[in-house]
This record gives sequence, C-alpha cells and structure tokens, in this order.
Amino acid sequence: MRNNGDFRNVTYRSAIFAAVRSRPGFSRDRSGATAVEFAMVAAPFFMLMFAIIETFAISAAGMLLDTAVDNVARQVLTGQIQQSDIDDKLFRTKICDKVDFMLSCDKLKIDLRTFPAFGNIPTDIPLQLKTVDDKNFCFDPGSANSITVLRAFYEWPWVASFLHEIASDTNGNDILFSITAFMNEPFGDLKSSKSNCS
Repeated sequence: MRNNGDFRNVTYRSAIFAAVRSRPGFSRDRSGATAVEFAMVAAPFFMLMFAIIETFAISAAGMLLDTAVDNVARQVLTGQIQQSDIDDKLFRTKICDKVDFMLSCDKLKIDLRTFPAFGNIPTDIPLQLKTVDDKNFCFDPGSANSITVLRAFYEWPWVASFLHEIASDTNGNDILFSITAFMNEPFGDLKSSKSNCS
C-alpha cells in the first residue's frame, strides 16, 4: 500500500513526463528552424529579387527607348525634321526629352543615315573594346523616298554583381539597342543641310 509520499512522487513524475511529452527536448526542438532556414536562403533570395527588379527596370528602359526612337523617326519619315532644318544636337535633344527620366542623355549614342537598299542596313551592335563604337555615327535624315535608318544605343550598367559577370563581354553593361528602318515619304525635294555624313 502506497503512503502519501509515494503518491506525491508518482503524481509529480506523471506531471513531469506529461510536460516533457508536450514539449520535445532541446535536440528535437524545431521552434527556431524557420529562422535558421531563412538565414540560409536569405542571401540568394534577395539576390534573385534584386535581379528581377533590375531586369524589369532595364526592360522598361528598353521599351522607353524604342518608343522614343519610333516617335522621332516618324518626324523624319514625314519630312518634319528636314523642313525644320534641325541639326544633330537638336535631333538628339528630341530623343533625350522622351527618355531623360530613366536614361542619361550623355550616354545615348545615335546614328541616323540613309542606305541605298534595305539589305545594306546593319543589324549588329558595333563594339570596340567592349563598348559601343560610335566614331562612324552620323546625322542624315535623307530626302524624299530615301531609305533611312535610325539607331540608338545605350549602355546600362548592371548593378547586381553576378549579372555584371554575365555581361563581361560588354564591360558589365547591358546594351539597349533600338532600330527603325523606313522609306521617307514623297514630301518633295527637302533635305537637311545639317547632314554630317560623309
């Protein structure tokens, strides 16, 4: 027959065992596992998020440049540029005004020229020393019915280090490239006297 002391010991032991069963020991305690797991994946997670945001920004900048080039090219196609006798600096300003809230105008490289046939139009990016080579770029809006091409280049530096490595063949930059080719409308004998193409 148990005495009161034995009964209390059994009761205390039962209470302790119940508490232990309801709360696992330190070796099986998972209460901080989520924090530890997040700490392990936090760096790649934030790198991925930053890369997504930066890629979105570059895509938006590329679309903005395309829109600006198309809008200004229409003024060449219809003869508005030739009628107003705009030079290359004012022409650059027309494009810059449409993109300057995202792109720096001094890094924008523009080439406007005519070609004898559509097959002669270059479609590659002229590179020298891993940067856009603009030494032969010029300004010639052309005359009526001439085949005219407007190209614009912008070197956007990648901020994310691993994306910078991917673009190592262009000095870590993503080159935004917009081109539009068209035949000028028959607007008469107008031709810009400000042409600087040889």
